[in-house]
Amino acid sequence: MVNIFDIRRLAMLNRRIGTFIVVAESGSFSLAAKQLFVSAVSVKKQMDSLEAEVGVKLFHRTNRGVGLTDAGRILLDAAKRMRQMSDSTLREMRRASEAEKPMVKVGTSLLRPCSRLLDIWSRNDMDADYGIEIVSFDDGTELDSVIGELGSRIDCFLGPCDAPAWHEMCNVLKLGFYECKIAVPRSHSLACESALTWDDLSGQSLMLVKPGSSPVLDSIRSEIESHHPGIEIVDTPSFYSIDTFNECERRSILLETLDAWDNVHPGFVSIPMDWSYRVPFGLLYSKDPSPEMERFASGLSDARRTSL
Repeated sequence: MVNIFDIRRLAMLNRRIGTFIVVAESGSFSLAAKQLFVSAVSVKKQMDSLEAEVGVKLFHRTNRGVGLTDAGRILLDAAKRMRQMSDSTLREMRRASEAEKPMVKVGTSLLRPCSRLLDIWSRNDMDADYGIEIVSFDDGTELDSVIGELGSRIDCFLGPCDAPAWHEMCNVLKLGFYECKIAVPRSHSLACESALTWDDLSGQSLMLVKPGSSPVLDSIRSEIESHHPGIEIVDTPSFYSIDTFNECERRSILLETLDAWDNVHPGFVSIPMDWSYRVPFGLLYSKDPSPEMERFASGLSDARRTSL
């Protein structure tokens, strides 16, 4: 059984050894005291105590400062090795601790970035309990396969989550909302506007995802068809990818976008629109998640409720 007095003695010795290194390298009690933010008297007392502890003289004391004795030089070499070994041990301990954390493979892509998820994760101290492995994927044809294979190559990803089909294919944990905006090609006459109204969009072509893909965007479509017939709706063949932005730039047409995509394409400016449409975003993960993934999602859900 370890004696508590032995532990205290070791802690005090370690503190004095640390002070000894600073004194030895600075050559002065007063300079060491400045570096350690203590008094010179405290430093001298620690060194007197250390010499008494080890039973040998460690310093030559002169009016110009202090120098090491032969025994002091031996202790300095040993102390530096001890410090290096201690630092190395701490690094190994931290790596071991990281290795013991459950890992969650978070998918990320150009249009489904994981930054907001990582903000929630770190802001709520979940990084103490989980490790994150970032796995990239493509927003194009690969997206459907990513959703179908959640729980294998990727455990989860963050993105717009109001698509009815996705709720059937995977679990969805809503975490917040993206603001709907208008992406305008930089060469377009509206690109210099700071905000847009329905009147600004009259006579323009606006690309939306095809009907049935998003209830929120279906509402935008319905409002256009009912109240703004001067706006031509152009359907995308599927969910957005970077090719969607490329096509709109090539044809110089507008695109409904989200605030999370403000800088996703250099050929566009993202402009607020005079409406109140928002698309929910959340975590998409397998219907049959691993225990680690299930606990991770539960932690995010708790964090979301706490922040409300």
